[in-house]
Amino acid sequence: MFANGLPPVLRTLGAEVVSRGDDLAVLRFPVMQEFTNPRGHVQGGIVAAMMDGAMAVAASGLATATMQFSLLRPATGGSLTVSAEVVKRGRQLLYCEAEVRDDEGRLIARGNQNAVPFQPSA
Repeated sequence: MFANGLPPVLRTLGAEVVSRGDDLAVLRFPVMQEFTNPRGHVQGGIVAAMMDGAMAVAASGLATATMQFSLLRPATGGSLTVSAEVVKRGRQLLYCEAEVRDDEGRLIARGNQNAVPFQPSA
């Protein structure tokens, strides 16, 4: 997949690969204080980066073309688990979906993206 395991952004976010299979990935991320806004909730852009990264792992590498996501409840501590799937794989375009759950299994966010598949160089 990636030459050094996970891409740098996922290492920065503290990602742990829980499972990975054909067009599927589950990653766990710790909720760090650096990820939170003044109310103590994980900032939406961080949640989006977690989903984007998990979808990239599921696809074995991609370049995001468009992405949309909905934040359904705040995340405040513990860890977040992101499940990602490549729903449709074409020669030039992928369609992927992801969802984020907290330690209690509550749905935090859902997202999807269109992306260009690629093979990472490093």
